[in-house]
Amino acid sequence: MAKLDQFAQVLVDVPGLAPLDYRIPEDMLAAPGDLVVVTVGARRMTGVIASITAASDVEGRRLKSILKVMKTTAPLPAEWLALTRFAASYYVRGWGEAALPALPAALRRPPTPQQEKRIAGIREAAPKARGDASRAAPPELNDEQRAAVEAVCAAPGFATWLLFGVTGSGKTEVYLHLMERTLAADPEAQVLLLVPEINLTPQLVGRVEARFPDLAVAALNSEFTDRERAAAWLSVHEGRARILVGTRMAVFASFSKLRLILVDEEHDLSYKSGDGLRYSARDLAVWRASKLGIPVVLGSATPSLESWMKAKEGAYRLLTLSARAVEHATLPDVELTDPPPKGSRGMISEVSRAALEACLAEERQALVFLNRRGYSPVLSCPACEWVSTCVRCSAFTVYHKREKALICHHCGWRRPVPEACPSCGNVDILPRGTGTERIEEELEVLFPGRRILRIDRDSAAKKHAAEAAFGKVHRGEVDILVGTQMVAKGHDFQKIGLVLVLNPDAQILSPSTRARERLFATLMQVAGRAGRGGERGRVLIQTRFPDDPLFSALARQSYPAFADATLEERRESACPPFMHQALLTAEADQLSSAIGFLEDAARAAAPLAGDDVLVYDPVPMPLVRLMNRERAQLLVESVGRMTLHRFLIAWNQAISGLRTSGNIVWCLEVDPLET
Repeated sequence: MAKLDQFAQVLVDVPGLAPLDYRIPEDMLAAPGDLVVVTVGARRMTGVIASITAASDVEGRRLKSILKVMKTTAPLPAEWLALTRFAASYYVRGWGEAALPALPAALRRPPTPQQEKRIAGIREAAPKARGDASRAAPPELNDEQRAAVEAVCAAPGFATWLLFGVTGSGKTEVYLHLMERTLAADPEAQVLLLVPEINLTPQLVGRVEARFPDLAVAALNSEFTDRERAAAWLSVHEGRARILVGTRMAVFASFSKLRLILVDEEHDLSYKSGDGLRYSARDLAVWRASKLGIPVVLGSATPSLESWMKAKEGAYRLLTLSARAVEHATLPDVELTDPPPKGSRGMISEVSRAALEACLAEERQALVFLNRRGYSPVLSCPACEWVSTCVRCSAFTVYHKREKALICHHCGWRRPVPEACPSCGNVDILPRGTGTERIEEELEVLFPGRRILRIDRDSAAKKHAAEAAFGKVHRGEVDILVGTQMVAKGHDFQKIGLVLVLNPDAQILSPSTRARERLFATLMQVAGRAGRGGERGRVLIQTRFPDDPLFSALARQSYPAFADATLEERRESACPPFMHQALLTAEADQLSSAIGFLEDAARAAAPLAGDDVLVYDPVPMPLVRLMNRERAQLLVESVGRMTLHRFLIAWNQAISGLRTSGNIVWCLEVDPLET
């Protein structure tokens, strides 16, 4: 009997391309999920087989053949293909644009004898069980922790659990017990633990390895080399690693038998990708768990309003940890105080200085939090009002005193600090505003001889620098820690007695819809670093708006009060999560070209939107110029998610057909965090 011709649909990473049909040569063995080499136009590319068919609708067409099947890895499972297909559909991208970038770069390189040897070497470098290490004795769970573990384990199949626990309540210990129960129930089961920040990964990996010394624990984040990522990815794909701890990219890892997903700090903005496929790892984790029929646990002391609303509506199951896990540890006292008078040279008031002195006298550590790095946000000339600005962006350049440079935090452009005003020649140019570097300098003057350490993206720019810095804090080699958002969450500092928060007022005054939600979460998180070791902690916040309701809820450390009030405000103003949004952005050489393109897109949207989708006028983006490109945006929204999605699919096709000029680059983002 003659063998039927076989054809494959292949995914390639080319914008706008649907899966492409290729002939499978008679002497080639291929399966869905295989990595293959194909030609697209004149280029050789790596692709993924999405499906294989002998369908007659492709017979008779002049199709190219697959050139080679890359046998360096086992085929990607159907579950992984379904995940990437959903991600592409929901975020309105080509399937290949979601699938191929999700694979480690080292595995997508063209197959050669050298590449095959390289993959063999990568396998050897994969994480392994420590074997002879003694297992860390797990601490006893309190009643609330035990109830949370039992509730998740007793509910078969899929459910989304929102683990709402105050800072220091032992959410990580709940995760570890859930892992233990899941892995013990099935010798092939695997667990995914997502974390928001790179600097949290080593800390959690260490705890997981200590608890499971006989299992291979893999880690994935963007700080790893291509080789390290490929080694971790392969170990999970092939079932050798039972646990994966990673940042948002880990949600696309290929598992052989995934049985539990945990998302720590589920509210964190880092779970939303800011380029390429603009996906939310948290949301994809929930979808993936639903299709696998497994539990997913979202943990946070300050859940996102979206998750909180779903818990109130019953779509998510709420688990509460209302007390700190360490015996005798209580939530810190939160106090408000005035900042120094305007015109003062320093940022630290007399009340705050006295609090720092008292904390240090007790031989405890203090944390000074300011969410702005650098020495000062801008240099200015008092004579002619010149200010330091980026030549490529519509933004100030930040003064970094120790580097003697002005640096743009948006594009990275830098220049030496001028000796005189470039505009009028005045030599008396001055810093305006305060960053962490300036606070560090002020503290060195106020507390000579004390060990002061600054942790931000400047001081921890080198690989493993953050891990080393946090190690000093944990070992008690630091008296005063100065930091930004990097120090605010996830770190179990046992010796911090005081948290001093400087200048939260800038965010209080922000017009952004989500600004207050983010500020409250940040302040709750950073406040939670105090008093975790059993002794009472104190939080001191310098603000000029002590009567703001946000601070009232914060003083009571009542997230439910803040969240419920904010949700009601959002409902009344028809803002997310009661409204679903998408944002079309365009960049061009000239702002007029970007605006013109968006106006054409708006006209194309009009007949598709009907009465159910609201299309706003194009406007310049808040940061209008970035890297010498002018940017604008157009917001669309609808009460119904499915209504908006149907519109976006049709609109995306219409936009793709628009004629462009002025070197236009556009992007359609679903569920934007910034509008």
